[in-house]
Amino acid sequence: MRRVRAVGARTRDRTEGDGMDFGSFLTQVCGSQRWAMAQGQGGYRVEVPTEVGRSQVVNVSQGRDPDGRSLAWIWSVVCETTGIGDPYYLLRLNADLPYGALAVRDNHVVLTETQLMETADTEEVMRAIFYVAKYADDLEKQVYGNIDRN
Repeated sequence: MRRVRAVGARTRDRTEGDGMDFGSFLTQVCGSQRWAMAQGQGGYRVEVPTEVGRSQVVNVSQGRDPDGRSLAWIWSVVCETTGIGDPYYLLRLNADLPYGALAVRDNHVVLTETQLMETADTEEVMRAIFYVAKYADDLEKQVYGNIDRN
């Protein structure tokens, strides 16, 4: 018989259940890819190579969902909002992105993704970070050309 967990029921975070805290888990993910990672105020910054001569900074911080379960919030700046002439273009792009969604944060367009940590494994989180970086960098190139701003 399959066990079903009630909505709102709490479980241990996978990282906690494995005896690993969020920072250690992220260090393992970044180390496996040789990505530079630094802890800052409110989270971590990861520099992900996206193609020869280009990289993208991805921010990863820990949060909670409405049920109190641990989340990794993964996001990267694409451009300033003034760089977008047609905001509906961003909404149309959201329909085709397999990872992440475009949003506005302060005066920046960002690509954001969340990952539930209790079920996360290093492969899932690595792919989420990589594709947030890759798609954000691709969009940055559309706005700024070959200038690598992030």
